[in-house]
Amino acid sequence: MSGGAPWLHMCIRHRETESYLSSAAGLDNLISAAMVSEDTRSRLRVHGQGVMVLLKAMRLRADGVGHPEDMVSMRIWIDEGRVITTREEDVDPILELAEDISQGRGPATPGDFLCDLIEVHLAEASEQVEKLEDGVDLISNMLVHHQTEAACPSMANTQTAISGFLRHLGPQRAVLQKLTTLVVPPLNTNHRGRLEDHLNQLLRLLETLVNLRDRIDILSDRASRIQERQLNQSSYVFAVVSTIFLPLNFVTGLFGANLLGLPFADATNGFWVLVGLCLLMSVGLVAVFRWFKWL
Repeated sequence: MSGGAPWLHMCIRHRETESYLSSAAGLDNLISAAMVSEDTRSRLRVHGQGVMVLLKAMRLRADGVGHPEDMVSMRIWIDEGRVITTREEDVDPILELAEDISQGRGPATPGDFLCDLIEVHLAEASEQVEKLEDGVDLISNMLVHHQTEAACPSMANTQTAISGFLRHLGPQRAVLQKLTTLVVPPLNTNHRGRLEDHLNQLLRLLETLVNLRDRIDILSDRASRIQERQLNQSSYVFAVVSTIFLPLNFVTGLFGANLLGLPFADATNGFWVLVGLCLLMSVGLVAVFRWFKWL
């Protein structure tokens, strides 16, 4: 870092990482174990003059789209003179800060490092939430045009994504709340002010996600009603068609019974008389349906 504090970025799959953290790095055993744990929940732990922060951060796919299942653990330890991070897979905020530092424009102190890291993390989360908002707007537009077949798969994916982001981002609120009031050497008043801004940004994100969840629930109910109405309309059409053709089937079946000879069998125009009779019955049935406003 530009201020001279070292940054150690270590892989948790290396078998010597935990022993190095607890011995050479001088970290508490509980903190060392948490820094190499594969499955972590967002939390904060203070030890001595330093603080460990565990968060879930985004790892974007090649297409630039982030999914909740792609959020992986981001483990950070800072004290007054150093930064230690551990990884199973690199997350985008870490990669972005590493690039900034390599170009000489990165954070100057461990406190700056933590604030910058959270800032990048929330910026990427905000971008993904904006994409979810656009997706919900698109689903709403589909339902306006009764395109339920296209809307329903998108709706299910969006519901899953919203729930996943809430599950990963929700616990981070408590972490940032503690950081805004934490008094340790790496964090000064300026850092706490920045962290308070980050907390407000996270709260807005969570509020947006809750609103999106409520909207998608309403849209899901609307889609169900549209599908139910379409099904009822289809059933009604089949019922009307069946009602019209049932008497015709009866008449044609009666004329074809051949018990005492076919009516009009010897008549030259017998077939056409039967066809005309069926047409008259059809028109009459349609007129009756219109009269009772069934059509």
